[in-house]
Amino acid sequence: MSRLENTIPGFKTLLIEPYTPVIGATVRNIDLNDLKDESTKNELRKALAEFQVLFFREQKLSPDQLIEVAKVFGDPDKAKAFFPRHELHKAIEVLESKSHKFKNYTDQWHADISFSKNPPTGTALYSYIVPNLGGDTVWSSTSAAYESLAIPLQTYLESLVAVHSFENSGWPEYFEQLSEGESLYRKARGENIPVEHPVVRVHPITKKKILYVSPTFTDRIKGLPRQESDALLGFLFARIERPEFQARLRWEKNTLAIWDNRATVHYAVTDYGDQHRLLHRVTFGEDIAF
Repeated sequence: MSRLENTIPGFKTLLIEPYTPVIGATVRNIDLNDLKDESTKNELRKALAEFQVLFFREQKLSPDQLIEVAKVFGDPDKAKAFFPRHELHKAIEVLESKSHKFKNYTDQWHADISFSKNPPTGTALYSYIVPNLGGDTVWSSTSAAYESLAIPLQTYLESLVAVHSFENSGWPEYFEQLSEGESLYRKARGENIPVEHPVVRVHPITKKKILYVSPTFTDRIKGLPRQESDALLGFLFARIERPEFQARLRWEKNTLAIWDNRATVHYAVTDYGDQHRLLHRVTFGEDIAF
């Protein structure tokens, strides 16, 4: 790969275009099927940490190749959700919608699988079939949301711990749609007891502080009465959802989005009715996320 002139300091091999002033970048002039150069891989990891979500257009990736791209950023065999798996590639979750009658409940703000004690550090999502209109995905920077808070509130939040649970999300309703949903739900509930995470975490790479809560999986703040917990979480959720902290992607076929699951939350917009939508997802992680 030839050296490119770039307006982003610190990058020699990647052509990067910031997506918004706060979050996201489009990486151009790169073929993700040809990632042999270690300097390019290092710059991709650096870019993900800095911009929190990366977008790649016109990438023709097979399932094997998608997994190889995910390996640049982490281990693709870490935590998974409850989506169907690819029949030949178990590291890939298949997100498919053909009818509004079947919902996958991803139209809620969340960080992937934060109900796990060691959640994934990032996610790669690749589009095969997209609606003619609709079906966008939106990301929000939880580090920017934290930095926007008054310092006394930041200090208080750093002393708190929150309880995360998959039962606080739409997953129970998701299981109800399945033919063997009740047994699958009981199994999932037994294997995923509620876990605790600090409300404010420190990103291990950027060292930025982040709000590690989301409406989908954060049930309550430990030690606070429910009414106070709900009020405080409601305030934090509203702050995370402010549009100035967001990047919204309009999908095209063969688009890849990769995001830092520690420093962002995201929302899949379900405004496309019965149009067919098919994406492959690989979550990746480390032995210790934080």
